[in-house]
Amino acid sequence: MLVERITSRQNPLVKRFRRVRVGSERQFVFLEGVRLVEDALLSGARFESVAFSPAIESTARGIALLDSLPQVPCRGAHVSPQVMEAITGAVSDQGVAAIVSRPHYALEDLFAAQPALLVIADRLQDPGNLGTIIRTAEAAGANAVITTHHTVEPWNDKALRASMGAALRLPIVTGIGLGDLVPLCRLHKIKIVTSHPGLSPQRGVRKARAVKKPVVYTEADFSTPVALILGKESSGVEEETAAVADEFVSIPMAPGVESLNVAAAGAVLLYEVARQRNFFAAAPRR
Repeated sequence: MLVERITSRQNPLVKRFRRVRVGSERQFVFLEGVRLVEDALLSGARFESVAFSPAIESTARGIALLDSLPQVPCRGAHVSPQVMEAITGAVSDQGVAAIVSRPHYALEDLFAAQPALLVIADRLQDPGNLGTIIRTAEAAGANAVITTHHTVEPWNDKALRASMGAALRLPIVTGIGLGDLVPLCRLHKIKIVTSHPGLSPQRGVRKARAVKKPVVYTEADFSTPVALILGKESSGVEEETAAVADEFVSIPMAPGVESLNVAAAGAVLLYEVARQRNFFAAAPRR
């Protein structure tokens, strides 16, 4: 990596960082902070540019990362604290930011690999919830995460941080419609499961839901391939989504408790899937 020194906020590379940070170049992902850049290196992400300031040397971990950066085949920039502030949009930073190519997976490729567990985020709006779901999905052994239309971008800063780098490792396909997703699930014999309102994280039973009786999640059979749908925070799974579900599951709660956070509900369900499949007996301990 060849390193140039940049002291002007008007430098073209600084402007490029800002464009990627605000999502203007969707084929790239903006990373800020030692942990996310470390995760990108470990995951084999393709780096386009790295910028670092003296603040990176304030911790032993930052120094170790700085020592590894010369081996990264990309453009490098040693910038002033003021320029790093312009890049990250924050007064306080960890002294490093990067632009990496966005991981790309095709929906058909996910199914070609015969997935045993898919997590589908349906119209989620909170990036923290989505990032947490991605993190939990990886931990519980899911094969991939799929987001539907109108779901928050999993590559924005808040979602990436909440995922703790899992979004750089776990296959993610975004902006998928049910019309493309459901036929593939049917073709590959993947059961579509979603949570049921009333005893679950979402509210608002509608016509399509009334015809399917929910089962308590611990009594559901998760031993076969499953696509688990988690619905929008405020209203839950939409009617059109509920209509294609093969099974509803419920999460019992104490009297008077209306709902669970969607990320918390997702964790409960995903770990039940993993428990039934004895996933943790085979998983390495950390």
